[in-house]
Amino acid sequence: MTDYSNFDLVTFAILLEKAKGDRSINQYANTINISAAHISRLLRKLVKSPPSPDTISKFASGACNGVTYNDLMLAAGHIDAKTEGISTEKKQTQTVEKEKNFFKVILSDLYTRDFEWSLNKTINGPANLMLEITNWEYSNWYIQIKPHVTSQTIYNIYGQIACIDLTPDTKISVAVGSENEFDLFFSKPPKSLRANLYIMLIDLNNGNISKEKKLCQY
Repeated sequence: MTDYSNFDLVTFAILLEKAKGDRSINQYANTINISAAHISRLLRKLVKSPPSPDTISKFASGACNGVTYNDLMLAAGHIDAKTEGISTEKKQTQTVEKEKNFFKVILSDLYTRDFEWSLNKTINGPANLMLEITNWEYSNWYIQIKPHVTSQTIYNIYGQIACIDLTPDTKISVAVGSENEFDLFFSKPPKSLRANLYIMLIDLNNGNISKEKKLCQY
């Protein structure tokens, strides 16, 4: 008999509601190609067995509010909490330090630009930096800092971007730290994302933005 004792259906329901964001269940279901009825049952904690990793990957691909594949996998019981906790704590420390260095490089670059800009706010949701620009082709610039990107998390990034209220004069940049991660976006571009989306490569060794390329157009 299969053991579902590690499935925390309450935490999973909370994470799924957060992942859905302000969208209706039907809107979220259509985005990720999952039955709205199944999502509804999970949100009402009526499903006693955890979704499969493939289904969880779909939930994460369209998730809002920073909900990740690992968050959902942990709540579903597919990841050992004790083992994952040790590695996650170490990864989080490394990630925070890397994010700080990314911030320094990006801000240093901004001060060399010809246009005028102001830092509207720093947020933990769909972007880490939000800039208001004057004397430039874009009036708003969102920057996501992503020190670690994989073929699984890339779709979660697209889902976060889709939650932003986008306009033709909005630019979005995803900052990564390796050539492999940079190339990954262009090997797995979003199929239906209306955004002026750029991928930015940060060179921490030389302390600069080595390149930035447009991935898709609004």
